[in-house]
Amino acid sequence: MEETRGFYDFCIPFNKNETLLKEMCEHLSALGYKTVAIEQFFDYTKKENTKRSSDAFPQPHDLVWLQVHFKNKLKILQRITICYVDAEVAHAMANSINLRKFDIIAGQPKTEAALTHCCTSFNGDLITFDTQAGSHIHVSHKAYLLAIKRGIYFEIKYSPCIANTTVRKDMIKVAHNYFVKGKSKNIIISSGANNTFELRGPEDVTNLAFIFSLSKDQAKCAINRFGRQLFLRAECRRLGKTIMFIKASGPVVFSDSSEEDELKSDTEIDLRENMDKDAEYPSKKKRKLL
Repeated sequence: MEETRGFYDFCIPFNKNETLLKEMCEHLSALGYKTVAIEQFFDYTKKENTKRSSDAFPQPHDLVWLQVHFKNKLKILQRITICYVDAEVAHAMANSINLRKFDIIAGQPKTEAALTHCCTSFNGDLITFDTQAGSHIHVSHKAYLLAIKRGIYFEIKYSPCIANTTVRKDMIKVAHNYFVKGKSKNIIISSGANNTFELRGPEDVTNLAFIFSLSKDQAKCAINRFGRQLFLRAECRRLGKTIMFIKASGPVVFSDSSEEDELKSDTEIDLRENMDKDAEYPSKKKRKLL
């Protein structure tokens, strides 16, 4: 299994301009991020996308050059965000080979029915919302708790809030809905930035998380610990049943239970002998009192 380190940013939109994409990754590395996911958006609602080939979903972009360049600085992951309106996408996802090539699969529901499906039976790792129309879709308490049991995370993007005040109000509504329905559990904070100006460091993101009704511990987990858990869940989904081997880095010492019992018995005998001696020969203070 591949290793990752915090801090995490799971939403950097793909850009055909390689220079700009490289500049974004360099800026993220300078801010202290260690794991970054490049997002590839796919709108399943468009018929020309779903009927163009036997596989309804596209292949991931070639990012080998970017992974080689940041080999010792950043862990580059590939993510696909699927925008859909109903549960028909489940059949296409089950028969898709290209989806298995992505590290992270995110769902972006456009209707409440799609949101319910996303929480209950979506074969993905992350639920995100359109920053323009996401505030009109509200998750129910039952669906939210079921998504948490399945290990699915909810994403909040902070860069659209910086660029547009109207979007900021909508994202605050979405975040407040998370707080009311599920106490803001399993929240991931990503940037979704298209340029370096919209990127923020981990400390600034944790401070910004207070606007989204997150506590201090939840804000830290949203860009660090939950990112690691999300990656592990995605790896389990991709690999299926696996076997884990544990190898010791140092010498292994096995203790014999019989030796421990002998030591315990010897100490008990010594204590009893000392107690008997004290009983036969009382101390000087006791003699004076007598």
